[in-house]
Amino acid sequence: MKNVTLKSLFMSAIIVASMNAQAMNTYQLCLDDAEHVISTAVKEGSDAAQAIEQKVDVATCMSELSQIEEKYADKTAGVNPSSVMTPADRAKWAKLFDAVDAKQYKGVRYLQAVYYR
Repeated sequence: MKNVTLKSLFMSAIIVASMNAQAMNTYQLCLDDAEHVISTAVKEGSDAAQAIEQKVDVATCMSELSQIEEKYADKTAGVNPSSVMTPADRAKWAKLFDAVDAKQYKGVRYLQAVYYR
């Protein structure tokens, strides 16, 4: 019985680690897409930036934002989620929020890239 318990604990640890790796991978893919869109907009303009194929859709990136916000669900009633987040989560949340804007071809970084190219 002890052997089965250790195996199940080991398997659950592997599953949790792979889920965290997948979540971090999705987070990084969202950021990479945004950087690619912005760099293309700087080099070739907005039409070329809007023509590139993105690895992750906006809905997936928005679900990543929701996962970060879920940690603070009980504290965010009536306030901005970033006001109650830890500094590390706030930075991660803000980067992802900017990436979502860039993936939708809006936001400060994208618009400045297109305007000042």
